[in-house]
Amino acid sequence: MKKNVAITAYIVLIMVFVLLSADFYLSKNYYDSSIDAFLSNPPKYEGKNSKFAGPVINVSSDNFYMKVNQRPLKVYYPNLEKPKFGQVYVWVKLNADGTAQALNVHNFSYNYAKYFLSFFAFILFLFIFFKEWKFKPWRLVGNA
Repeated sequence: MKKNVAITAYIVLIMVFVLLSADFYLSKNYYDSSIDAFLSNPPKYEGKNSKFAGPVINVSSDNFYMKVNQRPLKVYYPNLEKPKFGQVYVWVKLNADGTAQALNVHNFSYNYAKYFLSFFAFILFLFIFFKEWKFKPWRLVGNA
């Protein structure tokens, strides 16, 4: 009896993975293009809209460079205010020359501060935890 249940569960699990893979494969055309696909063949993606996020490398009066998956992308957008300690999220129209025209830009200033705050909160959590509990073989015991 247990063997039949296990076999049925494995078959259901495999069917779920096959259905998810088929859904991904069939709907791949509806996804936004990745930066690697775009920069490897820019004329193919000309005129399509896409979304990218990453830190700003350089800002000038009419464009800026941003890093997307460790690759630089030139985005035309006038007078961008560089985000402070964070990154920029852009909705762009892709050009045939490997650049992009920004349709909408959103700055996430101080976005990276949450990582530093989480680090200090984790240290505080460990301090409080080990102040109240101590390890004994195979169990935790209160420090009462």
